[in-house]
Amino acid sequence: MKKILVPVDGSKTSLKAAESAIILAKQFNSEINFITVVKKPNSDKYSIFGLNVENAFKTNQKEMLKHLIDQETKMLNMIVRNIDSEGLKVNKEIVTGKSVYEEIVKTAKDGNYDLIVMGKRGLSAMDRFFIGSVTQRVLAESPCPVLIIND
Repeated sequence: MKKILVPVDGSKTSLKAAESAIILAKQFNSEINFITVVKKPNSDKYSIFGLNVENAFKTNQKEMLKHLIDQETKMLNMIVRNIDSEGLKVNKEIVTGKSVYEEIVKTAKDGNYDLIVMGKRGLSAMDRFFIGSVTQRVLAESPCPVLIIND
């Protein structure tokens, strides 16, 4: 096992997954890549209710995305800094897209990862309720094995 992908979102479960991934990486001398996915802001949910916020939204979308990326970068840096990864090759990556699970699967495919280690559930219960969990979708479409860490 040479490469491990670890998606993190700041939830307790994703932090537990990061710690578990480090233990595995040390056992197998694996490279580990921590990623967080920034969901691109969009106005789609407002159109369902007949609200037209598109013009105002487009004006601020770049600024909103930049702010989200800045915050996610700070979070990812803190997570990696607080984990004992001594002796390992550790990478960090911020990915942007419309779908969190699609970006995780795409990163795993493009990077030829041997394993994805992720938490059973993340921060957004609302997303889970309406569209199913990111974890379930990654499991269904992953190009490699997925280790799910329970909370």
